[in-house]
Amino acid sequence: MAKEKLLVIIKPDAMARRLAGNIISDIYNLDLEMIGLKLVNVKKELAEQHYHEHKEKPFYNNLIRYITGELHEQKRVIAIAYEGENAIKKLRERTGKTNPDEAHPASIRGKYGKINSKTNNFDNVLHVSDSPENGDKEIALWFKKDELVQ
Repeated sequence: MAKEKLLVIIKPDAMARRLAGNIISDIYNLDLEMIGLKLVNVKKELAEQHYHEHKEKPFYNNLIRYITGELHEQKRVIAIAYEGENAIKKLRERTGKTNPDEAHPASIRGKYGKINSKTNNFDNVLHVSDSPENGDKEIALWFKKDELVQ
């Protein structure tokens, strides 16, 4: 099986709650190689490019407000590029379902996610690429080639 690359974004709600270390630690044992890591202050333009496929959906504006930190008064995220065998499946299983209430309690979202009653938003702590194609596309959006270690 070929190695896959994927992007993980530790979102503003996790940063505001100081969960980044816990999340990175949870991912560490999946036998994936970290090939890029950086702290990013997400601007609206980057957020719109990242969530472009959701542009016509009713939750799009909330997604933009969420990832740019407007909903949590925390503008920083951590972007991490990983590579490894079966990386997407391994990490998405470890992450859990998007809705934290439906995520397995031992998954990252099950442990740390919540539905924010104030914003009616899924505070699901991280983004994980859903396919090898999106992994490549998202890494290229968030990282310059020379920022990756291969």
